[in-house]
Amino acid sequence: MKTHLLKFAFLVVFGLSSLVALSQGTIKGKIVDSETNESLIGASIVKSGTTTGTVTGMNGEFSLNLEAGSHALQISYVGYNTQKLNVSVSEGQTITLKTIMLETSSIAINELVVVGNGVIDIAKDRETPVAVSTIKLTELQTKSGNQEFPEIMKNTPSVYVASQAGGYGDSRINIRGFSQENLAVLFNGQPVNGMEDGKVYWSNWQGLTEIANAVQIQRGLGSSKLAISSVGATINVVTKATDLKEGGRASILMGNDAYTKYTASYSTGLNDKGWGMSILLSHWQGDGYNDGNKGQGQTYFISVGYKPSKKHSFNFSATGAPQWHYQNFTKTLSSYDRNGDGKISNKEQRFNNNWGYYKGEVYSMRENFYHKPVANLNWDWTINNRTSLSTVLYASVGQGGGTGPYGSGRSYDISDNNGQIDFDQIEANNKAIDSSGEDFNIPGKTIGKYGTGAIRRASMNMHRWLGAVTNFNHEINENLSYNVGADFRTYYGEHFRVVDNLWGLDGYWDDNYNGAGFQEIFPGGRVYTQQHEASPYMFWTNRNDILDDKLDYHNNERISYSGVFGQLEYKNEVVSAFIQGALSTQSYQRFDYHSYSDPNDQISKKLHHEGFNIKAGGNYNINEQHNVFFNTGYYSRQPFFDDLFLNYLNDVNEDVGNEGILGLEAGYGFRSRSLDVDVNAYYTKWSDRQIRQTGDFDGDNERDDVALFENVAEKHIGLEIELEARATNNLTLRGFASIGDWEYAGDVNANIWDENRNPIGSGSSTLFLDGVKVGDAAQTSFGILADYKIAKGLSVDADYRNYSNLYASIDPESFDTKDHEGSLELPSFGLLDAGASYRWYMKNNSVLKFRINVNNVLDKQFITQSDTNIHPTSGDAEWEGVNMKNKVYFGNGTTWNASVSLSF
Repeated sequence: MKTHLLKFAFLVVFGLSSLVALSQGTIKGKIVDSETNESLIGASIVKSGTTTGTVTGMNGEFSLNLEAGSHALQISYVGYNTQKLNVSVSEGQTITLKTIMLETSSIAINELVVVGNGVIDIAKDRETPVAVSTIKLTELQTKSGNQEFPEIMKNTPSVYVASQAGGYGDSRINIRGFSQENLAVLFNGQPVNGMEDGKVYWSNWQGLTEIANAVQIQRGLGSSKLAISSVGATINVVTKATDLKEGGRASILMGNDAYTKYTASYSTGLNDKGWGMSILLSHWQGDGYNDGNKGQGQTYFISVGYKPSKKHSFNFSATGAPQWHYQNFTKTLSSYDRNGDGKISNKEQRFNNNWGYYKGEVYSMRENFYHKPVANLNWDWTINNRTSLSTVLYASVGQGGGTGPYGSGRSYDISDNNGQIDFDQIEANNKAIDSSGEDFNIPGKTIGKYGTGAIRRASMNMHRWLGAVTNFNHEINENLSYNVGADFRTYYGEHFRVVDNLWGLDGYWDDNYNGAGFQEIFPGGRVYTQQHEASPYMFWTNRNDILDDKLDYHNNERISYSGVFGQLEYKNEVVSAFIQGALSTQSYQRFDYHSYSDPNDQISKKLHHEGFNIKAGGNYNINEQHNVFFNTGYYSRQPFFDDLFLNYLNDVNEDVGNEGILGLEAGYGFRSRSLDVDVNAYYTKWSDRQIRQTGDFDGDNERDDVALFENVAEKHIGLEIELEARATNNLTLRGFASIGDWEYAGDVNANIWDENRNPIGSGSSTLFLDGVKVGDAAQTSFGILADYKIAKGLSVDADYRNYSNLYASIDPESFDTKDHEGSLELPSFGLLDAGASYRWYMKNNSVLKFRINVNNVLDKQFITQSDTNIHPTSGDAEWEGVNMKNKVYFGNGTTWNASVSLSF
């Protein structure tokens, strides 16, 4: 009886399976780039309104089983316009479509993959209700040249990039008036903002233009599900993967001021056992646009992928960009006027007072050096056709710092007639010091000390960062799905100084007069005789010696973070909506070994702050051309570590609480074969903000003082427009515009200290900021871009951008009375860039590409930022209406680069 039942069950199952198979048909096809005809690997083909789909293989081909009947397919790929296709298939029928050609897009970035990679939150066109702009792969490779990574985002609404006057990697980016500390920067879903202060040091990521596949800017609170949200925008960088076809690329680039870069990359593609590897190596060097701003660095990237089955895929990647570069700081406009004629020539705007010659070589007082390798392991698990789990584990070890002067006396600041530092004279003065080493039991040696000698110190920053992000996704039905996940991070940082260059001294004596802990360890002070030359590789060669020679301060911190998040999403062909929320907690603890002698005082109490965010939004596709969307959210953000501990000590700022950010946004989109338009309006209110600002507040020309602004409120309102017009088959036009109204809302308290932790002035004051314009970024901007294909493989392009309503930073001295003159408005400016490309298509799908870029073609002089708000006064010299007592940065004049690359 049991045997008969088993036979019957088998026949039923077999019969049902046959019926299902007979009720299906198969769609096959191939997807290629419309311009290069190259196969697109990993492009997604999805049945509209569902998650049923597949991806293209190594040759760009796909095969998709669908139920018999008519279907609407959505075909998409990173950086390309989505294409819709209607197909019909009968039972048991196999249909092979004509080759599908996708066109590159600068506005929309659609699904990277159909399933998996759930930790990368890519906004989808006409579905995700956020304001979004995309920089495609072709633009990354074509226009980046010798520019820094933030520069590639400048042709998008509400984005302002300041080049920081040419120090390699010292650029900064503002979006909607919010600095990069308040933007969420994610690499493959991994957060990279510093856990101490939220900062992003782009010099650590010089190689991003080489390894990025696409960059998506989600303005506002963004669509990221991570428990830590953004204030101004989310910058989502999707890097290269290992599941590429076999091939490689080699390039040589040359540019202004002796800039050169050599890059080589190769990918094996996935073999029949599911393994693949990609590798990239790059080297760059240059003298820098400004005087004495030379630098050098490398980039390495390796990615190993393994796909043992359709359900599992693993990817390990590691990248780093060790570098060193000389720096340039703001200075008064009058300092640039080397001829004293009240004018500033294009040559004079390159003036940098941080450098000089030392033993016949260019040398700088200010050098930045760092190496921050990052490694991550990704695991994507397709549990079934409705459920998936994505996880990334990552680690980073950062080592490096920045140099500057230490000591005082006449050796400290000696400049020649050109305004450059005379380092040889500093060394001569050091050697002439009447200080016998016998006083320190070092007979016959010349020992310097504070007041009678000068050295170059290196301020070190070492950290270890571990983290994990995991996301579980389940599709309840074809329209409804949910995500839940967790985000964990732990960070340990160490800060101290070492001697970099003794400048002819045999040693330097320091008693660290403010450090009771230091004096406990070294009664009567310590003589430092070892030099530790600044280098991104210095810790690989003499780590133990460096750790034994800590100078001045020594403080560490431990920051731990954990969060959970969830999202419920509904979508069909017409409507999509989501609601998401997150809870998080952070703990902070500071350790100070030089300021305190009592071990109990050396460790601060452990602080805890909880935070949350909630976001919701919806998109409505009116028809195939028009759509509207809205989103709103509230973010309760925990304070940064640097805001919690006062005056460089373990003293806790008990008044600091969470900051509150409210965001509202609505937008409209239009899509057609020849025109894409996006328009959106936003409102952001930020309350209880803490701002920690470094600068020169005591007038000693050193940016080592600190001001802490408490309970700051801001209101940012604006309108943004972005469009792309495919005017002809050969001409593409793009444009963007943004109009903002960003102001402070209310007066604030300020506490100010110098580098020795002493209060400046009374130490505390009220800044009358109510209604004052927010500075550091242009509140109005627009741009026009054109790309024209002259012939097969030959094209030219030009970009014009205009910036206005740009105001100076808030400095404490200018707003301590009610009758102040408001923020200083800086001159508006427009910049023109141009370029040309030629592609030579060779045999075996190889492509030889030539490219030339010219930035700031008209050599326009312009100020990118001012650290002060000194208004014009009768009798004071001015430059284009700006008082020449203001400390400013100039932007770069005309720069250029030319490259040749071979893809095979």
